[in-house]
Amino acid sequence: MKIMVIYNDTSGKNEGEQIANNFKNFVKNNKDVKKIIFQVTNPDVDEKKILQSAKDHQIDTLVVIGGDGTVHHVVRMFQETIDQYQVGLIPGGTVNNLARVLAIPLEQDEAFNVIINQHTRKIDYAKVNDDVMISTMTVGILADTASKVSQEEKQKYGPLAFTKRFFRILFKRRKYPLSIQTEDDFWQGKAHLVTITMTNSVGGFTQFDASATPDDGQMHVTIIPKLQFFRFIYNIPRIFKGEFHKIPGVTYFSAKEATLTPLTDEKKIVTRTDGDPTDDLPVHLQAIHQKLAVFTPSTK
Repeated sequence: MKIMVIYNDTSGKNEGEQIANNFKNFVKNNKDVKKIIFQVTNPDVDEKKILQSAKDHQIDTLVVIGGDGTVHHVVRMFQETIDQYQVGLIPGGTVNNLARVLAIPLEQDEAFNVIINQHTRKIDYAKVNDDVMISTMTVGILADTASKVSQEEKQKYGPLAFTKRFFRILFKRRKYPLSIQTEDDFWQGKAHLVTITMTNSVGGFTQFDASATPDDGQMHVTIIPKLQFFRFIYNIPRIFKGEFHKIPGVTYFSAKEATLTPLTDEKKIVTRTDGDPTDDLPVHLQAIHQKLAVFTPSTK
């Protein structure tokens, strides 16, 4: 294994370098590890230089320290050649949605062991215009809420900053007029919320969609035209069985490709993918089937 350890030194508590050193010490006597280099990623680092460094060092394994946003960033950066690498995840984010889906331990040493054991699972990701999606895209209230919360509000109020903004937008009864065209389905109308997922999980809740798997070659589209709090409370048993899409009023379908288009130019409709802002509508999505080889715990 010739490993590039990638971490974002501007996210979280800036523990990336320490975790990278812990991993290096953990594998120093492992005969399978032929080379290990560290690579910082942040908005000031030239991505072309990172790609060239991986090529020059003949890297075959990318170890990503961080949450879904960092994994997203690395897959986007390497998307033209990502199928030539094995990918290891050392969870370091708040939600770690993809790690939870793949049963990758959140404890450091256990996550290190998963990488060293070299058992891989090929999973899907999606292209979103020129970007990628490794877990979840949201359109509507959740994306709008996140886009309006400043960094200062996050630091001062934590999750309450999102809650305040969410209910403010909900009480305004704002709906988002859009159309969704796939190879088999078409939906058009106004919605409070649209989620598109690559797995069974949203926001770390791994029972969101029991019919979905990370390697089924499909994107899973859930449309909620109207958020009704008491209806969802009544349907909690369905939600915990992974049957969110069976709640009355919810539209659900799967697709290999999808195009989301706004029905009006009056207001932009923002999207949020893997926790970070992405292109406003329109967007085109395409599932990329089993081109991401990730180290996961052995099922034996």
